[in-house]
Amino acid sequence: MPMNKNAIKLHLEPVQSRGQPDHVIASLMSLIKRGVLKEGDLLPPERNLAKQFNVGRNALREAIKVLEIYGLVDRKTKVGTVIKETNLDHIISFTFAGLPPSSRVFNDIQAFRMVIEVGIAKAVLANVDGESIARLKELIEMMGATEDHRQQALCDFEFHATLVRLADNGIVSRIFEVLSEPIKRLMELGKGKHGGAFAQRIHRELVRALEAQDLSLYEKVMRQHLDKGRRFLADEPKKARIAASLRTPPVRKRAIRNA
Repeated sequence: MPMNKNAIKLHLEPVQSRGQPDHVIASLMSLIKRGVLKEGDLLPPERNLAKQFNVGRNALREAIKVLEIYGLVDRKTKVGTVIKETNLDHIISFTFAGLPPSSRVFNDIQAFRMVIEVGIAKAVLANVDGESIARLKELIEMMGATEDHRQQALCDFEFHATLVRLADNGIVSRIFEVLSEPIKRLMELGKGKHGGAFAQRIHRELVRALEAQDLSLYEKVMRQHLDKGRRFLADEPKKARIAASLRTPPVRKRAIRNA
């Protein structure tokens, strides 16, 4: 591709280990975080960028593809690669999506959810209404209508995101959202052979507690629900599968619509 006069000029440190897309991703992410690259900026042509990074073009393409998947860049025909998102929430979300695959990460996320989702219980019960209850029931039915674990996980996440939004706490909602991808992926892993059926059952119990305005029951069921996820990790044969699954970004499926 010929040099585009609109492409931003970058001063880059060459990647020391050739063929490592992760180093290219980290370098570009650093430029975005520091404001060197801004939304709408056009990256230099592929040949020039690969030369500056001292990597092969295949490694560069792989790095750009990862950034594209997570919505940070957009590759436009006859134009080049354009920076798409530079807001802090999006960058943090991308960072959390790359958390190292380990049982420790799983436990940390579940412990975080235990603190947050049990902690907001009183606010959730105070703000829940008929429309919210109907939406939660709809998501439970959608979860049971598919055998696809990823789609079940998307319904599961939207169920909990709906509860978080009911708490009407902007900080909690933003933190939950930036952790969305690892939470979804861990939900997907937890479905397994019987996980989907358990998820439907426990979510129905949560809805019944909401309908009854029973705070203690709601907190009890939520703890049971999240603790089940932590016990899932204690099953040693599953640990290798968890680690392997977390290393590869999932295939993106149709997002669950928001209410």
